Order: sequence, then C-alpha cells, then structure tokens
Amino acid sequence: MTPSRTPSATPSGRLPWVEIARLLATLSVIMQHVPGGGFPPNHWLIGPALAVFFLLAGYFSAARLQGLEAGTWTAGRLMSLLRPYLFWCVAYWLLAGMPVSPASLASVFGLGACPMLTPMWFLRDLMIFTLAAFLLVKCRPALYTLGLFCLFLNRWDDSLAWPSPCMFGDFALGIMLASAAPGCLNRWEKIPLAMHAAILLACAALIWASCADTFLLPDGSFSGLTVLAFLSSGIVLKAVSPGLSRLMAGWASGSFFVYCSHIFVLIALMGVETRFTAPWPPWAWWCLVPVVYMLARGIYLLVRRYAPRALVLMTGRK
Repeated sequence: MTPSRTPSATPSGRLPWVEIARLLATLSVIMQHVPGGGFPPNHWLIGPALAVFFLLAGYFSAARLQGLEAGTWTAGRLMSLLRPYLFWCVAYWLLAGMPVSPASLASVFGLGACPMLTPMWFLRDLMIFTLAAFLLVKCRPALYTLGLFCLFLNRWDDSLAWPSPCMFGDFALGIMLASAAPGCLNRWEKIPLAMHAAILLACAALIWASCADTFLLPDGSFSGLTVLAFLSSGIVLKAVSPGLSRLMAGWASGSFFVYCSHIFVLIALMGVETRFTAPWPPWAWWCLVPVVYMLARGIYLLVRRYAPRALVLMTGRK
C-alpha cells in the first residue's frame, strides 16, 4: 500500500492485479458499512475480503519474518501499525464525543467487553498476529499447525471474536504459501485465463444462487473460492481492458488510508440519513460506495501533497 508517484501508476514492486484485489476488498468492506441496509451479495463477500487482507499480509511478511533481521523488522512493523491504530482510535473517540472514562476508552481501543466494536480492530489484530508469527516462525511446524487449527476453530465456533482465529489462520496460511512455494503469487498470473474466468463465474453463480435462495448454502462453504475470485479479478480485467486495469491499480494506492478513514465518511452519511428522513432506497447507498472510496482517497492525496509528514501518523509510512 505504498503511495504511488502518480495517481494512475502502480506502486513500484507491486503486482497490479494484487492491488486490484485490495481495492475490491476495500470496496466490499465499505459496502458492509453503508447505512441504508446491507448489500445481499456482500454477506458472502465480506469474510473473504478480510481474508484477502490477512492472507496477503502474511504472504508479504514471510521473507522478513524469516530473515536475519526479523527482530528489527518486526519492531518496525509493529510501530508502523501502532501509529495509525492510535491516531484513528483517538480521532474516532473525539468525533463520537465519547466521555473520558475507562469504559469508553477501552471500547474505542477495542479492549472492552466487545473487542470487535472498534473500527481499528484490523490494525490491532494484525499487530498481535505479526508478533505471534515472529515468536513462532523459527519453529515453522508449530506456526502452521496453530494457523490451520485456528481456521478449523473458527468453523467450529465462529463466535470466538477476538482475536479472530480465522484471520490468524489466513495470516499464517500466507506465510506458509510464501515459505513452501516462494513466488507462488507471481505464478498465479500465469495460470490460463480460462481458469481465472471459471473461478469468477463459479463464485458469481454460487453467490447469486445463495442470494436468490435457490438452495441453502452455508456462508463459509465457498469462502476459499471467493478469495481466489478476488485475486483473479484483476487478471481477468487486465485481459478485458488493460487501460481500466491500470487505472484501478492506480486507485488502489492509498487503500490503507481509505480503509482506516472511510468510517468517518460513513458517519457523515448516517448524519445525512438522519437529517433528511425521506426513505433512501438501498441501491442509492450502494452506488455511493465508489464515491466514498474516491472521496477518502482524495483526502489521502491532499495530505500526501501538502502534509506528507502527517501520513506517518495516519498510515505509519515515513
């Protein structure tokens, strides 16, 4: 999620289709939070969208965690995540006008009775997972066994909310893939295009059937297929429209900032909904999702241009 030099350029060293997967996953998260009612397909997309984030985080962390400077990198990584975690938690606390009390502060920082209520649970859990991986990566079988057990644990009891065992399993799975098959993410693009298209069609058909109640399908029964569909989307898009593919890969720059800040745009939209009580059809809110993304990204570009040092606090980037 390193900022690009130009809005339409893919960040150096990044795979464009991976950037598009991040963009689509971020849009799915925003879609989950729109105030006018849930988007039916997103019921099956939100879990895999989050899995994409943690899977890629583990994959790209693997080499650093196993290197000679693993301790130094881990400390720097934790600090780069801690800054935006504290910044956005404080911003949320101030915007919500919450009182200065142990209970409210614990709630805002995701340390209270319901840890998932904080908008920044993603950063908090990623810090926990990074530290756990550093402590376990020297004994890889232990890390992989624990990660796979966590994936099973979530399927057995998905009420275990914090830290999310399923998300840790995805993070550990990313480390496993990068360690057992280095460069496997690069080889994914070389799979025949027909297979990528088949993945997208199969995923779309299952989601449509589930939303239409054609047959009952458990939420997590094809989550792995949906994760692959996120990763295949950019590859298919590049074959269909290279220009649009480059544009969307460029829009993905700043997606980390968008993920952290979009909740504030949505709070403003909720205020609009409360102020103007006329019925808002669900599709009106769904159409606003790209607008919310581009508005938050526009703020990111302004901050990057006029106050680049502020991004150290907002995104952890120097």
